Amino acid sequence: MTRERYSDHVHSGEVLDILEASGTPACLINVHYQSVTFNDEMRKMLQLDQVYLSFCEWLSLIRTSNRPEIHQLIHQTPKEKEQSLSIHLKISNDYHMFMCKMVNLKNDQKVLIFSNAQSTVNGSLPYKRDEDPLPSNYSYLHSNTSANQSMPAIHNLDLITDSFTDHKTSSKEELFTQVADHFPHGLAMINNYWEVIYANDKMEQLTGLSYHENSQKKLWDVISVEEYASFFQRCLRAMDTQEMIELEGDMRDQTVKMTILPTAQGLTLIGQDITLNKQQLQALQASEKRFSILANNINDVFWICDFDFQKVHYISPAFNEMFGMKRRELLSGWSSLKNLIHMNDYNKVSSAFSIMKQQKHHVEYRITTRSGEEKWIRTQGFPVINEGAEYVIGTHQDITKFKEMAQLKEKSQQLSTITQMAAGVAHEIKNPLTAIKGFLQIGAANPDLRDNYYEIILDEVNRIESIVQDFMMLSKPKSSIQLEEIDIEDVVSYVLRLLDPEATNKNINLTFTCNIVENSFQSEPKRLKQILLNIISNAIDATDKDGNVEVSAYTREDDLILSIIDDGQGLSDQDLAKLGEPFFTTKEKGTGLGVMVTKKMVNDLNGMIAYKSELDQGTSVTISLPYDL
Repeated sequence: MTRERYSDHVHSGEVLDILEASGTPACLINVHYQSVTFNDEMRKMLQLDQVYLSFCEWLSLIRTSNRPEIHQLIHQTPKEKEQSLSIHLKISNDYHMFMCKMVNLKNDQKVLIFSNAQSTVNGSLPYKRDEDPLPSNYSYLHSNTSANQSMPAIHNLDLITDSFTDHKTSSKEELFTQVADHFPHGLAMINNYWEVIYANDKMEQLTGLSYHENSQKKLWDVISVEEYASFFQRCLRAMDTQEMIELEGDMRDQTVKMTILPTAQGLTLIGQDITLNKQQLQALQASEKRFSILANNINDVFWICDFDFQKVHYISPAFNEMFGMKRRELLSGWSSLKNLIHMNDYNKVSSAFSIMKQQKHHVEYRITTRSGEEKWIRTQGFPVINEGAEYVIGTHQDITKFKEMAQLKEKSQQLSTITQMAAGVAHEIKNPLTAIKGFLQIGAANPDLRDNYYEIILDEVNRIESIVQDFMMLSKPKSSIQLEEIDIEDVVSYVLRLLDPEATNKNINLTFTCNIVENSFQSEPKRLKQILLNIISNAIDATDKDGNVEVSAYTREDDLILSIIDDGQGLSDQDLAKLGEPFFTTKEKGTGLGVMVTKKMVNDLNGMIAYKSELDQGTSVTISLPYDL
């Protein structure tokens, strides 16, 4: 309640207090501010908690058939100081008829004084339906003596009325001006003669017109009727219907919202500069339009849901095509998707959605649409907080084609590898077979020379056998591993003794360092020896005469580390990247299968192998094997 309205209630309180002292229910109606104030007797009778109601709220307590005449009586220019009328008021959902006297005061205020005597319709139970059982020509306004006689005797009524109407209004007018001048919006008043009687500073700033220059002028002399025809039409309609009307329009390069409030004195105008709000609204609408265009034309699905995935706030139209179901079926939550997700992927999807509440995450899974089409979906989401509310937003992407392409690529690579290995095997075996065939033909033609080629033929057969053994090693399953407790130092020393003659021939310094407290280790001796034999042998082959090959064994956390370092020729970055590919080798007679076999055996032992090399700087190979297989 504004300070002006509060002031009115304070001055009129004397009237209500006197009426209450006499035990008389009464209320004060302020027509200008459309408010109603009750004394305690009236409030108790109506069973209300509050002392103040708006005029509309008060009318809701009166039966519908009474409202038009009461509304007209209150708002019309008073011809008589006092008038009597009958009203049906709602008390505890029942309508009761009261006789009351209305006293017209100054400043658009009226006092309604109710009789203590209550009557029911037709002298029976209270009338509960909001209908009028009386004839249509029945008048609720009475000026005859019978109506006046039904009112209680109030001896001090004239004294009350005179004291209230004679109260000075200068302080209230001053207070109203102070409040209106600080009102955050433009405020102006037009009397029934269309004259400007007040405008605050905000309204002057809004319209660019001075109140002092236009005071008491007709409104159409202040602003152009032709330019603001719609505004004048709304003002006329507000006066005619006595209803509040709002309109928006442009004024002095700004957008103004004007509220027209009809009063008994004329019109009250409230103006607001909504230019910034309008611009923000237009920007928001443009942004929503752009988002709508994007969402409606992109294949991915955008979605927003609550933090518990119980309610979907938004999902883009592409959902219908991707999942083969209507968007409205998903508005109740994600549960409707359960039947589409592949049974083997459901737990993975459920776990992924829980992670999305904490951080950005994605999951790939299979679905089967209602039409029977199988698809791969990638869903990613992450949490957000907006104005204190938590949401999860994300996208669905159909990756079926990507999965099919990946499978085709994998099959193509497998086929390429098989073709390459088959060609390599054929090439590697063809060479010794050609030599064997040639020498056998020579021996058949010259039996005396047969013994001279026996050793060469045997070497070529051994080479073929070595190639076949390498392939058998690649195909040997991991499950065939036979673990034994071995001594690492013994295993490495055994391999070095086998390779010592080869190192001695090239005058290579072959050293071994063991820094292991417990030499006992669970592994398969044959595979471990073959791993060391292949790597150390390659290191000796890559090292020039008078070079060095260093072998060391030590522990790091829970792993056994075997390191082989040579200072030989080394490998370029390109050759290092190809290391391990079938039949790639830097040896003149190598097959390239040795590195493949070595990696396979290290992997079978749950270990890892890493190569570091630099051209002309040597090569370092590190093997990491867990103690606990």
